[in-house]
Amino acid sequence: MHTICLKDNWTLTVLGKNVYHIPETPIETKVPSTVYGTLLEKGLIPDPFYRDNELDALKLMENDFAYETTIVISEEDRKADRLFLHFDGIDTIADVYLNGEKIGSADNMNRVWEYDITDLVAGDAADTVYQVKVVLHSPTKFIAEEEAKCPVGAASDAMPGFPHIRKAACMYGWDWGPRLPDAGLFREASVLAVKTARLAQVFVGQEHHVTGKTVHGNVVDFVRLTADAEIEWMPGVTDGKVKIVMTVTSPDGKTVLTAESGTMDPLTNSAPAKNLTGLTCDLRSNHVQASLTVENPELWWPNGYGAQALYQVKVELVADDILDTWEKKMGLRTITVNTDVMEDEVFDEHMTGQSPDYDDGDNMIMTNGEKKIIITDKPAKTVKGRNFAYEINGLQIFAMGADYIPEDNILTRQTRERTDLLLKSAQEANFNSLRVWGGGYFLDDFFYDVCDERGLLIWHDFMFACASYELTDDFEENISAEIRQNMRRLRSHASIALWCGNNEMETQYETLAWQKSKKQTYDYIHLYEYIIPKIVKEEDPEKFYWPSSPSSGGNYENSNAENVGDTHYWGVWHGSEPFTAYRSHHYRFLSEFGFQSFPALQTVKRFTEDGDRNIFSRVMEMHQRNTAANGKILNYISQTYLYPKNFDELLYCSQLLQADAIRYGVEHFRRFRGTCMGAVVWQLNDIWPVASWASVDYYGNWKALQYAEKKMFAPVLLSCEEHGEIDQKPFVNTLPHPIDVSADLHVANETGEPIVGTVKWSLCRPDSSVVKEGAFEVNAPAYGGQWMPHLDFNGQDPLEVHLTYELVVDGNVVSSGSTLFCAPKHYHFADPKLSVSVDGDTVTVTAENFAKSVSVETENGVLRLDDNFVDMEAGTKTFRILPTADFTAKGTGVSGAYRVRSVYETAER
Repeated sequence: MHTICLKDNWTLTVLGKNVYHIPETPIETKVPSTVYGTLLEKGLIPDPFYRDNELDALKLMENDFAYETTIVISEEDRKADRLFLHFDGIDTIADVYLNGEKIGSADNMNRVWEYDITDLVAGDAADTVYQVKVVLHSPTKFIAEEEAKCPVGAASDAMPGFPHIRKAACMYGWDWGPRLPDAGLFREASVLAVKTARLAQVFVGQEHHVTGKTVHGNVVDFVRLTADAEIEWMPGVTDGKVKIVMTVTSPDGKTVLTAESGTMDPLTNSAPAKNLTGLTCDLRSNHVQASLTVENPELWWPNGYGAQALYQVKVELVADDILDTWEKKMGLRTITVNTDVMEDEVFDEHMTGQSPDYDDGDNMIMTNGEKKIIITDKPAKTVKGRNFAYEINGLQIFAMGADYIPEDNILTRQTRERTDLLLKSAQEANFNSLRVWGGGYFLDDFFYDVCDERGLLIWHDFMFACASYELTDDFEENISAEIRQNMRRLRSHASIALWCGNNEMETQYETLAWQKSKKQTYDYIHLYEYIIPKIVKEEDPEKFYWPSSPSSGGNYENSNAENVGDTHYWGVWHGSEPFTAYRSHHYRFLSEFGFQSFPALQTVKRFTEDGDRNIFSRVMEMHQRNTAANGKILNYISQTYLYPKNFDELLYCSQLLQADAIRYGVEHFRRFRGTCMGAVVWQLNDIWPVASWASVDYYGNWKALQYAEKKMFAPVLLSCEEHGEIDQKPFVNTLPHPIDVSADLHVANETGEPIVGTVKWSLCRPDSSVVKEGAFEVNAPAYGGQWMPHLDFNGQDPLEVHLTYELVVDGNVVSSGSTLFCAPKHYHFADPKLSVSVDGDTVTVTAENFAKSVSVETENGVLRLDDNFVDMEAGTKTFRILPTADFTAKGTGVSGAYRVRSVYETAER
């Protein structure tokens, strides 16, 4: 098969009158590209991310657009049995023309589309020039028209009707993203000249021969690899024989193994091909297999558990010469989700306050006019607890990471280099997991390649989120092809851990949030609990399928249960609960929980003017898409910090809140490993510069949360469950009563070896002088934890003392922290009189007294340090400046003077 890449010599035309008064004349572009991306590059529109430019950019999407190019098909390519015009990504509603004749349409950005042009070019001279034209129709008019025909419910932050189009939902807006539903040919376009046959798909199955099991997981002496290839025969081909040759190269490149299949012809066991690209020509297909054995395999492991060994696997379709090639890097591993019933589960004695889950299947919600009536069966039975843990190579791991959203509204700005910078940040912060959220799109191959290389497991939602979808025959056919295509493309990646039906729809359907008819309620079960799992079983039988996130297994049965399945916990943040509320929950696996913050001033400067820099300004509110969020942030600030003295300090305080909110949760859940086996935080990244739940902002700045996650996700973690005013008397104007001032320290060990060391602690005053101190010996078991003896500080003034602690192993501090027993606004800080100096790549901070959340910053640019936002006692602390880059490549470094601050400096004193 010969591929003619159609990259250059394209034009883009904006059809009709438009908000920017761009003439209806062709504009030079290339493919891949998008409308917004091309017009920005040509200087024809302003940056839609700056100030409120989004509003006009959205109006542009009321237009249609035309991509055009010319192609010439060589004499050699004309000898092929078939010529296909091939598009890897059309966004989204399109008609495709060749020399003015419509040859097909497209209606799904997540699918590959092909159009047979063989007969249209047959008999023409080799130098014939053909015009290719792709007309992209307005994505905003389309959803409005379809919504008028069939109403569906959906998230209110997005544009009504978005579920009617197979396009990234968040392009229509979300509670962290703008309404910028771009259009374009966002992936490669080509002409394929196919001789005889091609590989329609290749599935490489793994059979691990397990000889035993240790604390580190399975002992495997060999892995049997079997390549099952579907051969797609071109129309009119009735004879000839082909075979596949599989070649496997070891990670170090020194060992090469090969295997061949038997031969196959077009007629033996062939059947009409289930082509997924929209072709209607008479294709037939059959299958062949080749197997080989990898002795003493190097297994692939998630980050923190071992190496990310990747084998090069190549499958060639061979006749007299090579007809087609499939090639991937693969990790040898087994992976599933363990959901065993916890029959005789013994809870940690420190676990208190968990409410049992009740659901006997009879509880329901009904409608009565505009009212919703909850019917609860009184004698409901307690649901038995079930495990929910990733199990890789026989080892159950504690999942630590974050939810991932698309990195940019303009899709072609998301490159491998940019994605690698982001996922490197995740790896460096000790992530082992990501969740690809269902409101985006199926990502480019390089995203999954980087996850394989960096050991980041992927919980992969299918692309359905926060909406109801009308199930019709056409919709089922469309999304079935979408899912099959992408599973075939992605299933070989070592990082793919599970497939999930959707984001939050089961729990929302339970409360009748979106569906506009009873049919849509029934459609949900049919789609996510019958159609899609059936496809998963056929296309990727080795993977685990989960119907929704959150879910307890489906069937609308208590989908957000505490003791079964995965959970989205939003009591802290949306529910305005205090951070200590995490301690009354012991979820099995959290696939979402989060807390908002503003980006740093360096980022805010890049989308605002001076007069915009107030969180209630029109521009700042345009870049805050959750309507309640500013009030929530201020509410939590009022509970925690003194009133910030300026805009910059408010941004800083919001990031400290975010870091502490998530730290309370993660540390708590890690202390109960075995009951809880996952803490995946909402969210990792931003799609544009915005106030959000992200820990890394749009330009690549690490917020305080990302630095905190580096510590809380570390393989060995020393944490503290403190008690004092913060959990017993958070409001000073309540009736005075005794409070317990105490602390319980815990060592969590997510390694395969016992941790033997010493926990040292000191109760200190604001000037860092020591009130009392002590030490405990530690021997924390592999993949377990250990509580230290209870520390009783009753009799101490919680406003005058703080606790510092560290875990020392072989003379090295491997984990440390500090805690207050009251809100920081009430602690009697002494002025730390911070100073900062820089010498090469070393930053030194000096404090005269205890300083909380010490942050080193520059005026502009993206600064990365080995640590930041740290508590420090009187003395000095050094930080190392790390190489970094602006995600958008608009900045090459930092500029301006270095500065340092802490909680003390945030308020007028």
